[in-house]
Amino acid sequence: MNKKIDIDQLLNRIKSLEDRIDKLDPISKRKLPSKKKQIDDIKINLDEWSKKFPTLDVEFELLKMLDWLKANQKRKKDYKAFFRNWLRKSSNTIEKDVKHVYKYIYGCQDSDDCKHQESEYKDMIIFCKKCDSQKKIIKSVRA
Repeated sequence: MNKKIDIDQLLNRIKSLEDRIDKLDPISKRKLPSKKKQIDDIKINLDEWSKKFPTLDVEFELLKMLDWLKANQKRKKDYKAFFRNWLRKSSNTIEKDVKHVYKYIYGCQDSDDCKHQESEYKDMIIFCKKCDSQKKIIKSVRA
């Protein structure tokens, strides 16, 4: 038993299904302003961004982001979201003072008799008077 399918009826059903999908997922179909308008909006609201990210120079981060986009020939759909994520990543990578992160223990590798020295700097050149050799980092300790 073959049923004949009316093309118009089939097209109407497809259209109604597409309309239902658009109602369920309107965010994926949203129209965002142009790149220029989005960047201008970010520039206008730099004070708000600075309040949200007080440890960052937000204006400098915006310039870095724009340079990165240009250098890598990237375009984004939502520049505000991209900038927010850029700032989050930048705030996670703020360097702490070295003295708060590690202390380095320098010692002679040939002899355990020599006195160890502690420094907060990783690239020190320390000589041992007893061994007449350069001390190396033998241990790093989280401060």
